[in-house]
Amino acid sequence: MNKIGFYGYSVFLLLIISGCDNAEQSIKHSPQEQAEIQQYIKKVKADLVYVKGGSFWMGDFCKKNRDGGSYCSPEKDTKPLHEVELSSYSISKFKTTHEDYNFYLKIAGLPKQRFDKNWRNDMLAEMTYFKNSPAIITWTEANKYCVWLKNETGLPFSLPTEAQWEYAARSRGKNILVATDDGVWRENEKSGQGENYATDEDRNKVEEDFGINGLSVFFPVDKYPSTPFGLYGMAENGYEWVKDWYDPDYYRYSPKKDPQGPEKPVVKHKDTGQYWKVRRGGNHPDPTGDVGLTFFRGYNIPDNDFPDGTTVRCVVNSSEPVK
Repeated sequence: MNKIGFYGYSVFLLLIISGCDNAEQSIKHSPQEQAEIQQYIKKVKADLVYVKGGSFWMGDFCKKNRDGGSYCSPEKDTKPLHEVELSSYSISKFKTTHEDYNFYLKIAGLPKQRFDKNWRNDMLAEMTYFKNSPAIITWTEANKYCVWLKNETGLPFSLPTEAQWEYAARSRGKNILVATDDGVWRENEKSGQGENYATDEDRNKVEEDFGINGLSVFFPVDKYPSTPFGLYGMAENGYEWVKDWYDPDYYRYSPKKDPQGPEKPVVKHKDTGQYWKVRRGGNHPDPTGDVGLTFFRGYNIPDNDFPDGTTVRCVVNSSEPVK
């Protein structure tokens, strides 16, 4: 193909691609839908917590905190402890609920969540049984949702980075192991039900009262008290996707200023061929075994074919509080 032909072909492809992008961005909404969108955006903005930037030691801080004593966690990927400097940003105080996610799908003209196996859809229905429980979504879906917020608001919404998530969970980098209201796990001595996290007794009660699998259930995002910093559910009730590709050795070469994760994917899942993304927080944590949930690094493939208990909360990468 000569240069002129190649140029013409390139322009043709560009027009097609641009047309597709414009088609997605030019969905015409009724006045009622426009009002609903504005109301939704107002709520999203009101739920943002401003995180003033600063420096902190990211990773398993226990050895440093214990003057050279032992680490809290045996995992190698939470080490070495390294200093990180973050710019200011805002983060949602709540995990995104499944009602909010369904609203986004409707407004964006996208189909409802649907898996190819009935049992997988039944599992999703159990996970989202309670009102205002977290949306259970893939990394790709989570990223698209944050991008949609960016397009609708004109604000720099995105998935949080690992560093942003940990800094916020630790109330701006404090040496907090568990992101609860008081930094520990608490449950009722008589009933065994959780006071600031969901225990097995809470899930057994759900099974008794509602006849659904308690192990699948996720509770309302505001069921338990927030951290002193004002964030809910950072220690349990669903993992949360972050921006970064997973690399167990990333902390060895991570830049100090606003680390974004590896530039390219690193670790591939051998069965699916997908590269792993990082997820943070906890699903059904065990207080006797889960040490250091604020710095624990989980991971999974970005596009699973079943609901894997992971959700999202978005950030706004702006140095000023969102008004």
